[in-house]
Amino acid sequence: MNLKKMAALTMVGVLSVSMFTGCGGSNSGKSKSQGADDGKVSLKIWVPEEEVDITDAMVKAFDEAHDEYDIDYEIAITGIDESQAAIETDPDTAADVFMLPSGALTGLIESGSLLPITKGVDEIKEITPETAIDACTRDGEMYAVPWSLNSYFLYYNKDLVSEEDVKNLDTLMSKDLGDGKYNFSVNMKEPWYDAMYFYGAGCTLFGEDGTDPTDCTFNNENGVAAAEYMIGLAKNPKFIADTDGAGSSEFTNGNVAAICNGAWACGTDETSYNNVLGDKLGAVPLPTANIGGNEVQLSNFIDFKTFAVKSNTAYPACAQELACYFCNEENALTRYKEAGEIPCAITLQDKLGDDVAAAALIGEGEVATNQPSIAEINNFWDPMKAFAEWVMSDDASKDKVQSQLDALVNGVLDK
Repeated sequence: MNLKKMAALTMVGVLSVSMFTGCGGSNSGKSKSQGADDGKVSLKIWVPEEEVDITDAMVKAFDEAHDEYDIDYEIAITGIDESQAAIETDPDTAADVFMLPSGALTGLIESGSLLPITKGVDEIKEITPETAIDACTRDGEMYAVPWSLNSYFLYYNKDLVSEEDVKNLDTLMSKDLGDGKYNFSVNMKEPWYDAMYFYGAGCTLFGEDGTDPTDCTFNNENGVAAAEYMIGLAKNPKFIADTDGAGSSEFTNGNVAAICNGAWACGTDETSYNNVLGDKLGAVPLPTANIGGNEVQLSNFIDFKTFAVKSNTAYPACAQELACYFCNEENALTRYKEAGEIPCAITLQDKLGDDVAAAALIGEGEVATNQPSIAEINNFWDPMKAFAEWVMSDDASKDKVQSQLDALVNGVLDK
């Protein structure tokens, strides 16, 4: 696990300049030089690199508001998709508070790695939709605090296609945009983006409700149709894969009509979609597609970004309160403004303004499928990635689809 560490040093309210020491430089944060011995707290916090400064400021604000704690803290860079594996590898040295996708909760709950959140949740439950709370709750216990929707949708360039054009993927692909232009892009080698064809075709992953570890129908007749559709896309000269950001680069250069991506593609960075394309940028939920002779709605995974607390933290009360504080209305709005993360808080919907990405993500929630949260979801990613890489290879052909899908399903079901 490659962690770079960063935190700011504060003593009696005086801020010391934050610094990096080489590539893996670190320093620790301390707030309040005085405090009762029983109020001393030492916390490690994991967040992605782009969240470090935001989180650092929030911890300081939390500390200012809580005289009962004397907090030392360390913020270490760990991607939200890396937290589960890192905790399972070494729970004793894992962070006390960390970001986690709701889809990863069940495995960590079953292993006893997560602390139920009971302290500080009242405000969260008042401002958060029931669906998000449900995604974080097992057997009546809430194990994480949701703060953002996590999924993807379809961006498009209004100079190249209309909103009507992007409602159906085949209609979009039929457009003649001229030389040097591509109609559609998605990172087909990333398994998170591939389930949409199978769900759209009517396949199930771990049963209808995502809780049956013995079921995956990606290799049935509908799955074959979905796989053949993927091969057709991959071999179409109007398609460009977003592998290593190639599609995104062409999209911001004005050479791609539509691309699948998430709200993170919009932000304050000068290369973000909204800053490059401006008023040319549109965004909508995923389109329909003609798969197996039927027009179906593509349906992707959706889950929630959360903050969770490890079960063996030495400071459970403070860690729970801090996790909830990170997700309150004010801080959810701060992350939206500074990092482009669409908040869960229903009380903030009227404060998002004319945000095409936010509107598309909210709409995507109506057609998306909850990502299975059972531990066996970890068996899905590698087989799906291997299958997608085959789809993108020169070896891909319809006569080999069934055998490849059988291998995919056997991998998912760990047979």
